[in-house]
Amino acid sequence: MNIIELFEELKIDKNNILLFSPEDIIRVEKQINVEKRINTDIDVNVANNLILAIKDYREELHFVVSNRILYNLFSKKNYSRNNFPFPQREYDSEKIQHFINQFLNDDLVLFFDQNLSQNKFDIISDIFDYKDCFPEDALFQLTKKLSGKLDVILVHLNQNNFQNIDISYIEYRSFYVLLSYFSSIEMDDKIRSLVNIVSARYNANKLSSFYMACIMSMEGYVAYDPYLTDVLVGNREAVLANENDRHSSNDSSGISGKTIFFIILALVKMMVLFSKCSH
Repeated sequence: MNIIELFEELKIDKNNILLFSPEDIIRVEKQINVEKRINTDIDVNVANNLILAIKDYREELHFVVSNRILYNLFSKKNYSRNNFPFPQREYDSEKIQHFINQFLNDDLVLFFDQNLSQNKFDIISDIFDYKDCFPEDALFQLTKKLSGKLDVILVHLNQNNFQNIDISYIEYRSFYVLLSYFSSIEMDDKIRSLVNIVSARYNANKLSSFYMACIMSMEGYVAYDPYLTDVLVGNREAVLANENDRHSSNDSSGISGKTIFFIILALVKMMVLFSKCSH
């Protein structure tokens, strides 16, 4: 249990936190202490931290409990927007970071880990409207784990070994969308390596639904290098063109999707070569 779960259990009025008088704070503190004695499941440290938050971090606490995304995240509930009629629009991200780091960081890291282990990348992305509120260390850990999942894909594709390993998330667009939040020169290099491998395999077998899905999904990655983003978008369009060519009548007019794909693939290789030469 964390302070937001305890806040939820005690049904404290979240709308009036900022208006609490010294007497209100004493009343809530007594409520927490009574509940702590009655309910042995309540951790003493959590109870004391909630009291501290109400006394010294009222603005930050109010922001979290009045925000549907953050409140549902830390209370582990799924309330609708109707339960948050007065969300706070403006906030100091550094103060919220400090607050979450002090009281809720373990729960945030656990949330990341649980959803990563189940490849639920979209659930993590859903809370990233407030990425600037999350502690840097928690985000750094998440970046490393995401990068590690990308490394696993590259190792097994290079070895052409798919036994006893689940890399099905290579086909999930949500994986690449989440990677976009951490795009960097290093992340771009890994995506380029993946593009080269997957493109070559696709060109060798354009009927492969696996490599087709990979190329389609990779378009979800918005790269640090805008030229790489263009390549990923172009690759997706080329695959769609190939599919349309395959299902349409034999029409030889115009440039085919196949030709577009080879042009884009050549561009990727030129970019990689240029990148190596510039180091």
